[in-house]
Amino acid sequence: MAQALLEQIINGTMMGSIYMLVALGMVLIYGVMHVLNFAHGVLFMVGGYVCHFFFTQVLDSYLLAILGSMAVLSVIGLALERGVFRRLRDNLRMQVIASLGLILVIQNGVIAIWGPNALQMRITTTDIRVPIGELSFTLQHFLIIGTVGVTVTAIWLFLTRTRIGTALRATSQNAEAAQVVGIDANRMYVASFLIGCALAALGGALLGPLFLIFPTMGDLPLLKGLAAIIIGGMGSIPGAIIGGLGIGIVEAVSTLYIPTDFRDTVVFAALIAVLLLRPQGLFGVRVRGEA
Repeated sequence: MAQALLEQIINGTMMGSIYMLVALGMVLIYGVMHVLNFAHGVLFMVGGYVCHFFFTQVLDSYLLAILGSMAVLSVIGLALERGVFRRLRDNLRMQVIASLGLILVIQNGVIAIWGPNALQMRITTTDIRVPIGELSFTLQHFLIIGTVGVTVTAIWLFLTRTRIGTALRATSQNAEAAQVVGIDANRMYVASFLIGCALAALGGALLGPLFLIFPTMGDLPLLKGLAAIIIGGMGSIPGAIIGGLGIGIVEAVSTLYIPTDFRDTVVFAALIAVLLLRPQGLFGVRVRGEA
């Protein structure tokens, strides 16, 4: 039983790291711009496809393919921020409608370019096995965990130790006051969208080699990322990190006790419990006037 538990904890940490990236990207965008982008899951998916293209057709280097995918998604993020979401920043209803429309547009665009069939990206880290006692995992498992750990640490240091990071946090707290002290809020909106989309690309590029790359691969990470944000607290970066990691571990460990098909039930039951007991989330702050 101990070995089975360890196996599921490692698997859950790996998937939780992916959920963490998705949640962190969405929190950065929502916290600074107050934009809820439901198309974040398809950006995750596009990151996987673009990484596959760079790796198989252009660069023949997984690391460079990941960086290329993040760069391309940053450009796409810039286009979406300026062309769509900047105009809808103060209209949550239209944000939701626009992002749902973007899901259809981007998914169909991917199918038109790459076709409806799943793609496979074979890299050495998926073939190398790492033994832990009697268990064995692919090196890609630990590459994902390590890369996400370094990325989250870098984002945290960026937000707390740099001038741009301080400006982003100031804008998220009060955009008008930030502008009074000389911070260009529009530049901060662009920066948050670029970082959020780059994190989505990183998630898709990391998960792609471990599983298949297909047009709906971002749907589940989007749902789990949203759940992580709500459990951790809307706009809370520590909440997104702990919520994403916690969801991954809880859903993996739950399969030891219940059928695998019901693991999502555990996650969303926990989400409902948090909403009932602490509506603002574990790390969220209750706003005056809220129920």
